[in-house]
Amino acid sequence: MAIVTIYRNKTQYTVSAEIGQTLLAVLQSAGIRDIEATCGGNGRCGKCLVKAVGAISPSEDMKKEYKLSCQTKVMGDCTIFLEDEKLVDALSFGLRKNRLLSRLQREGIGAAVDIGTTTVVLYLADLSTGEIVDIQSGMNAQRAFGADVISRVEYTLTHEHGLNHLSDIIREQINAYLHAACSEAGREIGNLKEIAIAGNTIMSHIFAGYSPKTIALAPFTTVSLFGEYVTANSMGLSDVPDVPVFIAPCVAGYVGGDITAGLLASGADEADETCFYLDIGTNGEMALGSRAGFLCCATAAGPAFEGAEITCGMPGVAGAISAIWFSDGMVRYQVIGEGTPQGICGSGLVDALAMLLDLGAVDETGRLLKAEEAPVCIQPYLGEQNGRVIFYIDEAHTIFISEADIRKLQLAKAAVAAGIMTLLDESGLTAANVNTVYLAGGFGSYMDKRNAAAIGLIPEAFVPKLIPAGNAAGMGAVSKLLYDGAKEQLIDIQKKCKYLELSFSLRFNEHFVDCMTF
Repeated sequence: MAIVTIYRNKTQYTVSAEIGQTLLAVLQSAGIRDIEATCGGNGRCGKCLVKAVGAISPSEDMKKEYKLSCQTKVMGDCTIFLEDEKLVDALSFGLRKNRLLSRLQREGIGAAVDIGTTTVVLYLADLSTGEIVDIQSGMNAQRAFGADVISRVEYTLTHEHGLNHLSDIIREQINAYLHAACSEAGREIGNLKEIAIAGNTIMSHIFAGYSPKTIALAPFTTVSLFGEYVTANSMGLSDVPDVPVFIAPCVAGYVGGDITAGLLASGADEADETCFYLDIGTNGEMALGSRAGFLCCATAAGPAFEGAEITCGMPGVAGAISAIWFSDGMVRYQVIGEGTPQGICGSGLVDALAMLLDLGAVDETGRLLKAEEAPVCIQPYLGEQNGRVIFYIDEAHTIFISEADIRKLQLAKAAVAAGIMTLLDESGLTAANVNTVYLAGGFGSYMDKRNAAAIGLIPEAFVPKLIPAGNAAGMGAVSKLLYDGAKEQLIDIQKKCKYLELSFSLRFNEHFVDCMTF
C-alpha cells in the first residue's frame, strides 16, 4: 500500500492506495467526482490531467508535471495537486404564466431535480408560496466515468457493480444538494414533502437502479418509462426515506422525462400552432408538433457542444470563452466571469467555427487551412502543433481549436441538423412551417442563433422564431411540485408523443451526409 496526499481548496488530506492503482481510481475512491474522464478512462480525451509528483509510473505526457490520471499509476507514496472546484451557474427561467389550472397550496418544501448528463440542478421550493428558495448545481459526478450516456451504459456493463456504483454517485450528489439547499434556505429537511425528478431515460434508469443495458441495443427497449411515484428510500435517498419521489415520464429509450418536462414548462404542449422543441446536449433530443401531438427523435450529437472531448474545451463555467468574433482586424472574445480564459465552451466553439467559415479559414469540407493558404487577416492566429493545424484564440496562445476539434463539431452539427430535417420530412413540413422554436438547455441559452445557422446546426428559417427556454426540464419538474394537474399533464404529453428511431432511417442517413459539409 502507498500513501497518496491530495491538495485541494487549500486543504490537505491523505488516502491509502494500492500499488498499480491509477491516480483517477484513487481520486474516485476518495469521493472526488469532478475530474473529467469523458472517454471513460481510456486515455483518449486528455481531460483528466492532474499535477502529480512522487512515486508514480513514467509517462510521456506533454505538460511537464501534469499527468493523465487514468493512465498514471501509483508506484509508492505520491502527491496530487487539484484545482479548486468550480461552481456551475444554474439557468433558472420563470414558469410560463397561466400554464396550469391552479397552484397547489401546501405546507413544507419540495425539491425538483434536473439530472442532466453533464450537469445536475436542484431547485428547493416553498410549497406554500411557490417561491424557489435555493438552487444547488454542479457537474454530474458521473462524468468521471464517461461524458455521454453510452459511455456510462458501457461502464455499468463492463465493471463489477458498475450500475450500483453510478446509482450511488448520483444519489449521493442529490442527497448532498438537498442538505445544502435546506441549509442555505434555513429550512428543515424534515419538512420535505416531495421530490420531482426530470432526466433523460438513461439517467433516470441509473438513478432508479435499473439496468440501461437494453436501451443501448436494438430494439432499444426500456425497463420503465416512469411517470409514477416511488419512495425516496427505494431510490437510495435514505435521509428522507418516506418522501414520495416522482420521476417524469419518458417517451422512449432516447427521449426522456427531460423532454416531457420541457414541453410542459415551455407551453409547447398547449400550442395551437406548430412548435419545434430542441434540447442540444450530448444527445440532441427534439420534438415537433402542437397540442394535437408530437413526433420526437434523438441524435447522438456527442459531448462536443458541452466542451467535452475538445482539446481546450470546458463546460460553460467561470473561465470559459463563451463568445468569439472578429472585429477591427482582431479576434475578440468574452470570458464567463471575465478574467483569464481557461478554455472554450460550446457557444464559443460555435462562434469560432462560424467566424472561421466567414473569414475563409475553414473550407466547405471542414478543413482548417494552413496559415499560408488562409486570408491574410487571420494568418497570425493560425499555427501548427505536433503536425496539426490549430487556430489560436487568446493572446497568450494557450487556448486553441484544432483540426480534430472542428471534425468533432462537424459530426455533432450534422447529427443535430439531420435530425431536424428528418422530423420535418416525416411530418410533411418545412422549416418555414414552424411557428415557434424552443431551444432548451445551457448551451442553447448562450448560443448565438445566427452563428448556429451559419454553421448549419439549425435552419436559417428558425433564427427569427427561436426562443431560449433555459433549463426547461428543471422548470417542468418544479411545475410538478407546485401545480395541480401537472402529473396528469406530463402523462398526457407522454401519450401524445410518437417516437421516431433514426438509426433505422435511410432519410436520416442521407441528411447526415448532406449536412456534413458547410
